[in-house]
Amino acid sequence: MQRHHLEALTLPLPSPEEQSTIASILCKIRAATEKQKRITATLRELREAMMASLFAKRASKRTGSDTPAQYDPATWKMTCLGKVAKIARGKFSHRPRNEPRFYGGKIPFIQTGDVARSNGRIRSYSQTLNESGLAISKLFPKGTIVLTIAANIGETGILEFDSAFPDSLVGITPDETVDPVFLEYYLRTQKAEMNRLAPKGTQKNINLQFLMPWPVPLPPPADQKRIARDLRLIDNRLEFSMEKARLLEVLFQSTLEFLMTAPIRILGGSLTAMAPVEK
Repeated sequence: MQRHHLEALTLPLPSPEEQSTIASILCKIRAATEKQKRITATLRELREAMMASLFAKRASKRTGSDTPAQYDPATWKMTCLGKVAKIARGKFSHRPRNEPRFYGGKIPFIQTGDVARSNGRIRSYSQTLNESGLAISKLFPKGTIVLTIAANIGETGILEFDSAFPDSLVGITPDETVDPVFLEYYLRTQKAEMNRLAPKGTQKNINLQFLMPWPVPLPPPADQKRIARDLRLIDNRLEFSMEKARLLEVLFQSTLEFLMTAPIRILGGSLTAMAPVEK
């Protein structure tokens, strides 16, 4: 935009009193938004700190000073993932993968991105299969832990619906000795280590042989459930806080638009809807 275009712009010019009120309203919304973002950041830090204190170095034989007092990772038994869970690779055998005749049905077909965006709970999907697609894929039940194993390694989430998925994901079903929510949180903390140890190649990927011997801590069942409950509680509050911050952003933008383009005016200290201007 050139200078003469800027000089030709028309600007709304409410009274000084109305300008001050508009600025005050917008500043209050912005301050509330920033406060909510700080709450969100604090909750995220709390969750990460709790997971690190419990699971750092795969529950090493040392209880850190920041470990919750009721838990003692130094006393937890260690086992291998393959000993306490069934691990199965997803499936979609047809090549090319994007053959349209397999898609568009009612069967969820999650992808790596759906897992990465899930925050541990896979509640949405971006693609579906029809019956022909399911015949060359595999359906995993609700409650399965899903882990990404190709390119973007180590993202995790628990299915909240039955779903098929391709071989870039694996499904993990723990036995009765392991709480699935506890295991999912633990596996989240292993992403960096999995990436570090993944075979280097054209594209990083891991397989079932890589995952089967992966170390897993085994606290007493009651402790597993308490840890899962406490972390899920933090996550629920975190998601609520993130949504509240998002809605405050929407409120700020819509209020800014309404007040600056004058469909709503502040007259006599009250919001007043203005009649539309006839063109």
